[in-house]
Amino acid sequence: MKERSLNRQLMTVGWHAGRSVRGGGLRFVALVCAAATLTLAMTALILSAAAYDGRELRSAARNPIIHDSAPSQPGVALWQPSFDKIGQEQYSVVYIEPLAAGAPLPPGLRAWPRPGQSVLSPALAERGGSHGILTRYGQASGRISEPGLADPDELLAYVRPADDRFIDREKAFVINGYGEPGVMFGNSLNVESLKVLATTVLGLLVLPALGLTVIAVRMGAEARRRRTVLLDALGASWSARSLVNFGETLLPAFVGTVLGVAPALWASHNQVTLPLTGYTMSSADVTRSASSWLIGALAAFMVVVLTASVLHRAQRGGGTRLQAARGRLPRWWPTVFPFAVLFTVQGPELLSNGNTFLFLLIYSTGVALTMATLPSVIGLLIAVIGRALSWIGRRAGLSGTLVAGRWMAGDPGITVRLVAGLVIAIGLVGQVQLHSSRLSSEYAAARASAERIGDTIYTLTQPKLSDRTRAFLAGLPSGVQAYSMTGHTDSQNHTTFSIQATCTALEAINRSCSHPTPFGATDADARLSELARWFSGGADISLRVGPVDSSPATSGGGYLVLLDTDGKPLPVDQMRQAAYTRLSPTPNAEIPGGSWLIGTETRAGRGAWVALFGVAGIAAMALALSLNSLAEFQRFSRSVAPIGVLTGRRRIFLATAAWTLLLPVLLAAGLGLLTNGWLATPLTNPIVGASLSTSVLATLAITLVVVAFVVWGVGSISAIRTTDRWKPEAD
Repeated sequence: MKERSLNRQLMTVGWHAGRSVRGGGLRFVALVCAAATLTLAMTALILSAAAYDGRELRSAARNPIIHDSAPSQPGVALWQPSFDKIGQEQYSVVYIEPLAAGAPLPPGLRAWPRPGQSVLSPALAERGGSHGILTRYGQASGRISEPGLADPDELLAYVRPADDRFIDREKAFVINGYGEPGVMFGNSLNVESLKVLATTVLGLLVLPALGLTVIAVRMGAEARRRRTVLLDALGASWSARSLVNFGETLLPAFVGTVLGVAPALWASHNQVTLPLTGYTMSSADVTRSASSWLIGALAAFMVVVLTASVLHRAQRGGGTRLQAARGRLPRWWPTVFPFAVLFTVQGPELLSNGNTFLFLLIYSTGVALTMATLPSVIGLLIAVIGRALSWIGRRAGLSGTLVAGRWMAGDPGITVRLVAGLVIAIGLVGQVQLHSSRLSSEYAAARASAERIGDTIYTLTQPKLSDRTRAFLAGLPSGVQAYSMTGHTDSQNHTTFSIQATCTALEAINRSCSHPTPFGATDADARLSELARWFSGGADISLRVGPVDSSPATSGGGYLVLLDTDGKPLPVDQMRQAAYTRLSPTPNAEIPGGSWLIGTETRAGRGAWVALFGVAGIAAMALALSLNSLAEFQRFSRSVAPIGVLTGRRRIFLATAAWTLLLPVLLAAGLGLLTNGWLATPLTNPIVGASLSTSVLATLAITLVVVAFVVWGVGSISAIRTTDRWKPEAD
């Protein structure tokens, strides 16, 4: 009982001591923010895994069981998968036809659609409304419920054709039911692996949260050092000192953990759409993983509490020390920065000799050196600005500017510590975004091709049945010309292409009907040159007069090519509706090279996730370093509080905080983003294929500006309150 009572008393001492010392309130806020951020980071990591697990479960539940894999079971339906697009976003379209009365429904469907009807996911119906999606595959008769969707915002359509003969028996599957493991269709085919997402969360969110935790625990070190020395002199053991630190940290860590876990609690009862990415979390996934993220929240709570003891302990000599690296950078360190930038921008190409691995190794070394030296450059600039402010303040009689200038010039190391983490975080987010946007030469060529021709030319797979081609052509708007392109593969596996069309269609591309000349990759008509570049490798494609609806019975395949007579963009929505209802379930309607664009859209989607976690991580890092700077500024404001008392002027602290807090953060943001633009030069080379995301950079800039002004406001108010409470002391 006595031991239990002593433990309680020691924790009570810490409970009250943490809020009775100077700066205790700021440290309390810092610990709350640290616990909340770390809990959010752990929850994000756990919910990422839960989302992937839920997607796999729902995908497996709706996957068809192919009759050929279990021939003893009766076939219940025909099932044929296909793809379609809204813009450049691809999604699955499944044609399905029951073969027996009482055939089981695909998960998420309440009833079989009637012939000529479709059932759409809610997201597809909403986003595709302006594209005619409600009638593209037949009249939409209902919505797919959440159990039939991999994600709540998945784009998906089930289609029952008006004529069951429309389904291609050679390509369709006879199925026995549903529940095959794996991923066979849907957006799960295009998502990044969990490993990629988890690595992004760890690097951009968890690590900054841990940094915030360390900085929050170290705040107020002087007061805790004196307390620890006193406890050590009284003979307190390590466990007794730890209990005091426990008691000091328990309340803010608990409050922060509750705040950090609150979004997950909300998401377990409501569908939450994540900002920037547009991804909607499944509340069922969040609820199913509740035990995991609650344990993660408990782990975050324990990390904050235990760190308070681990990073502050007594030495054998009787003193105390914080376990942190010390030392000053050499004076010549800022001079390394311009050479590091030059080495990063020019070195990889000059020294790698075309070796990709060596290129990236040299580039990464240069980036690390640049980011390591940039904070010292900012510190040097702050020192120079500080001396200039001192001169201006003295000449103009601006007391706030004079005080801030002398402090900035006298201790630029505080500024370096303030901006170092921000610069590193900006560089980390920028590099992750650049590397995630890298495209192969095919992806880059497809994107460039799409920018040149837009929707002015489309290709579709031509079916073998001529009546389907005629029905499709009859449904096209006026002004759209059709061409039949076929490939002939010889014994050496070399394919040559030829196009057959009517005289009217040939004249629309400036070809003579009597002697139509072939075209290749250098044709004056960009549509034709792109067609030759993607299908024949740039070789000439011959032309001849003939009906478009003839059967393309060739070994190289047959395609329909659609062009507008006046070179205008094609009516894509009308064309797709005719293709999916009259031509075939798998028309593969796309611009030349369009199949590669799916990869570019997937890569582009990475940028949104990098922005989401990167902004959160930078906000955490900015908050950590800002709170640390606020603590330094609070200590500084106590030393200059007599000036405010004697002069009766409180605005001195507005100017002082603006120069010492606002300016360094804005300077770090500007130079960090500018340096990131310089460092992007080698990767944005067309050969490497990366691209800068203006949305990511703009989001980072806005976040840092907001943080800077918030810190300025809080610092000013804190300094004014310190002045109001100041009274002479014998210290």
